[in-house]
Amino acid sequence: MTNVAIVHRPAESRFEAMSGEDVVGHLAYRLNGGTVDMHHTEVDVPMRHRGIAGLLVEEALREMRAQKLHVRPSCPYVASYIEQHPEHESLLAPSLTSEDRDA
Repeated sequence: MTNVAIVHRPAESRFEAMSGEDVVGHLAYRLNGGTVDMHHTEVDVPMRHRGIAGLLVEEALREMRAQKLHVRPSCPYVASYIEQHPEHESLLAPSLTSEDRDA
C-alpha cells in the first residue's frame, strides 16, 4: 500500500489521493439533492494496484454517511466496491437497494 492522503475538495466535487504534493488519483461526484452520484474513479497508471482507488471510495462513502447522503454508484468501480463491502449498502439510493435489484 502506498502512503497517500485522501482529501475532500467539495468545491470541485471530488476526492483526491495525494502522494506528497502530487494528485495521483481522484473520485468525482455530482450532488443532486440528498443523493451523490459517484460517476468516475481514476488512479494514475504508475500508482495502480496499490489500493488507492479503494481508499478513495472508502473515504468518500465515510463522508457521505457522515453527511447523511445517499449514493448512486454510476462508476463501475464504486458499484463493485459496494458489492464487495455490503456494510455500505445502506448508503445506496432507495431505488438501488438489493431488494429492489432482486425484485
